[in-house]
Amino acid sequence: MPNSSLHSFFDPYLQFLRGAAYSLHQVLEGLGITSSSFTEVDSAGKIVDSYWSAEQGVYPVLGALIVLTILLIPFVSLAAYTINRTKGLVIFYALLCLPGLLNLTGFYPNILYMPQNYNINGTGTLGSEIGMIPLLLIAVVTGWAGIILVYDNLKLTERFRQYYDHLWFPTALVAAYFFVADNGAHQNTSKLNEIESSTQQSSRYLLVQVRKYQDYCKANGMINSKSCQWSAYVQWQLTNTAESTAPLFVQLAPNTSAEYYSRSDHNISSQDIIDIRKEISNYNQTLCPVKTLSKDIKQMAPLSSTCEAPPAKYCLAFPDGPEGLVDRYIITQPVALASECIIPTLVAAKPRLTKLFHEFEKNERAKNYRWLYFLVIAVAVGGKVANSSTKLAEFDSRPPENRRVILRAFAKYSTRSFRLMRLILRIVIHALASFYKFTISASAKTKRVKRPSNASNG
Repeated sequence: MPNSSLHSFFDPYLQFLRGAAYSLHQVLEGLGITSSSFTEVDSAGKIVDSYWSAEQGVYPVLGALIVLTILLIPFVSLAAYTINRTKGLVIFYALLCLPGLLNLTGFYPNILYMPQNYNINGTGTLGSEIGMIPLLLIAVVTGWAGIILVYDNLKLTERFRQYYDHLWFPTALVAAYFFVADNGAHQNTSKLNEIESSTQQSSRYLLVQVRKYQDYCKANGMINSKSCQWSAYVQWQLTNTAESTAPLFVQLAPNTSAEYYSRSDHNISSQDIIDIRKEISNYNQTLCPVKTLSKDIKQMAPLSSTCEAPPAKYCLAFPDGPEGLVDRYIITQPVALASECIIPTLVAAKPRLTKLFHEFEKNERAKNYRWLYFLVIAVAVGGKVANSSTKLAEFDSRPPENRRVILRAFAKYSTRSFRLMRLILRIVIHALASFYKFTISASAKTKRVKRPSNASNG
């Protein structure tokens, strides 16, 4: 029963710090400072297993917060004593013990400080909003206690408060900077998502046409032609591109059009690529013929389920060379297979997507740094509150003997402690000296004692 009561008393504080630890660990992991990835090694030092555990990863952060809180309690106690002597201490410890007492009586609310989800290696993920409250509260209390002790023991005046306000006001400008930075990051993310979606959709669009072309090859006995063989192995690449998000597209997507025409296991010659493109051009001309009526006038094939005009966002690049192999403005023509404009567009999209993705990563990492900046601002908020507390407690009107409370108490008890230690040291030295004298005296007496001699009768 006593153990159960003790657990109930300390449980609110443990949950409070545990939620804070998860939020802080999430941010630090996004910065690469902590990790939820672990490995197991055998007796020879070789890695035999690896796993992820957010619970295990949060233990060091939780331990650090517990140590910080234990150190913070006497620090805040000194500030409370400075504010209102014993009454201040009583109020502080009453507030400190209130959550535990409420939990013992069953009146403490069930506050969920833990995040609903934890993102392993989640750059830009900031934990839960409720989990941030404990960290902000710890930061505010630290700032409050620190300024109280500094203001009193350095005998500062209203002038310090004015200087503090001058440092406080620029935080509004920093907030404006963050607003502009967030707006730019949001626009970058929107553009990234737009290009990512466009590459996926255009890959799916081309994949459907390639499969139709493969069926055409089988129906017409052309399966051994270069372009028909290409239609078989390119589907793997297009499927991956269609399902790849920006990080995978940047890492795995081909850098050149030639890589879209090559097999995954080996490259093909430039002439083979030209042959493939010529066969595809003949296929388009067969199913969707373009008739030249005059030098400036062409008659296009009517739109149908076979002859399609690809959406403009899928065809943002001109066909590859050499000049004259295909119509430069093929995007304006209904075709059965739009590889000539979609493949160059996919190639052109990669450097743009790469740049936007790197900018996105930079912005996501900045979120973590910005979140830590808010902790610093919370400390500054605590200092601002402390300046108001010193006004309410009328520090400036206190007589000199009532200022520098902690330093005076420290000096007073340090002097008494020094005197006590000096007295104890004197007693010990006197006792050792007396014991030494007693030992020397006893030894001398022993030497002066004469032993009796044996008399012999003559």
